[in-house]
Amino acid sequence: MASEPTGRFRAFLQTRLGRVVLILIAIGVVFALFSYVATILAIPGILLAGLVLPIWAGVKRPRFLAILGLIVIVAVAPLATVVFSQEALSPPASASTPGVGPYEANGSVLENASVTPFTGSSTTNFTWTVQVFPKFLNETYAATNWSNDSLDLYVSSCPGATSTNLTYCGSTYTFYVLSHPFSKASPPTNGSVITFTERVPANGIWAWQMALLIQNVSSPATPYMILLAGDPTYNGLEGPIVGGFGVVYAALIGTLYEVALVYLGIPFFFVLLLYMWYKGREARRKDDAARIARVRSSATGDTAGPPGSAPPPGSGAAPAAPVAGEVACPRCSAVVYPGETKCWKCGATLSAPSNPAAPLPSKPE
Repeated sequence: MASEPTGRFRAFLQTRLGRVVLILIAIGVVFALFSYVATILAIPGILLAGLVLPIWAGVKRPRFLAILGLIVIVAVAPLATVVFSQEALSPPASASTPGVGPYEANGSVLENASVTPFTGSSTTNFTWTVQVFPKFLNETYAATNWSNDSLDLYVSSCPGATSTNLTYCGSTYTFYVLSHPFSKASPPTNGSVITFTERVPANGIWAWQMALLIQNVSSPATPYMILLAGDPTYNGLEGPIVGGFGVVYAALIGTLYEVALVYLGIPFFFVLLLYMWYKGREARRKDDAARIARVRSSATGDTAGPPGSAPPPGSGAAPAAPVAGEVACPRCSAVVYPGETKCWKCGATLSAPSNPAAPLPSKPE
């Protein structure tokens, strides 16, 4: 009684509506793992929901399984893009300099750097603010008189850009600098707030970075640069986003399709090919076993076949005819084709050709 509901469920999944349910289950599982857990965990998710569950339900046709996997990949990428776009529109935490290293000691020279508003249009006045703490400069640089020092803001379409010649962004990207100079007469005090206000010229996902430039006495042309701690890849900070949700979605959808094809498509279709190879091999083994049974039946003159294989009385069905000239190898039982002297599988020598060639007719005198 306990297996009856399971049997009904499997029978339902084999129907047309049940196959639609299988597709929806696979999309839901992979979307949840891909968007909210981890991309790497979506791989076992698509294998379990897209292959194991349908095969368990008896929906084993490779064509359907391939279509299911393709539908999941095509559907998950745009759905996940909605989630990631919403996350991208959320303002990140404020940034500070590392607080350690050759230029800093016991704290961050630049703290609480941020941009407001985080989203807007090309007519929005965006404001960048940061607090300066000269007391956290290393002793070697604390004696600066600030006469040639400045705080620079870099805004660009290239993440983390502090110049115009970065190779990872190509040769064309927007980049400009806003500078706040200091002077010996009015050096920054601990906790003083520096503000920049600027409009960003075009729609897109912009990036920014700040640097405290301190005069290098030995080489004035190359000042010491203390940067904010940004993302681990480019050391940039995201923002502002000009254009809203549509801009972010358009920027992310292509990348997420690539990720879905690589992380989901390649493992799924690789395992599907293995499954198809295994099923084909299993079918060939069954076919070989049936042919061996027919050959043995022909050799012994037993046309009734193995027990239980005879057709029911009155059915009119005749047993399958043996393949002419084929015999079973006496060592491994493999089917040996006509005219062979050795078994193709185990190499056993046959006593005589299974189907010797007929002698040629003699030439008439």
